[in-house]
Amino acid sequence: MMRRQGRQLGRQQVWLRAAAAAAGLAVLLAGCGDPDGPGGQAGSPPATAPTGPAPSSPPPPGPAPAPDQPTRPTQGVDVTDAKLKIVLSTQGVQGSTEQILECVDSRPTDASTVSDPAAACEVLAKSGEAVFFALPDPNRMCTQQYGGPQKARVTGTLDGKPVDKEFSLTDGCRIAEWQAMQPLFGSFGPEV
Repeated sequence: MMRRQGRQLGRQQVWLRAAAAAAGLAVLLAGCGDPDGPGGQAGSPPATAPTGPAPSSPPPPGPAPAPDQPTRPTQGVDVTDAKLKIVLSTQGVQGSTEQILECVDSRPTDASTVSDPAAACEVLAKSGEAVFFALPDPNRMCTQQYGGPQKARVTGTLDGKPVDKEFSLTDGCRIAEWQAMQPLFGSFGPEV
């Protein structure tokens, strides 16, 4: 009888160890699942954690530390240096208007000839990176509307990076870019 109880206890211990190992594996696999699943973000624990001992595991992978580079403030509070030439023209009309914008630490210099250089430097600090350097979204859909024959070409440098971008009012996406950079163009173009 004693031998029988010993075997039974041995089987229970084996079963409990197997259950604990399976629970630990489930926790590990839950961290690798869908980030929008029940656990929320990838690597977060499930809503109800199993009881019992869990095997130790390495921490979930996270973003790799950035190499030693100077950090910049977040968008909206960037300090911007710019030296831009803005050429404004109207399709079908001879001639063009040229303006200059120079910003040092997000402040205009005396060389600036745009109508409101302080507002232009401010809009560059807030939205310049996204408008001039963001990769185009292949899934973006633009409304088919016409805002006018005005065009602008902006060349120069923004925070040491070369800029060469054409603006127009030929569809909703281009109109939105124009409006985001309106202080560069002044009253040239549509009313916003």
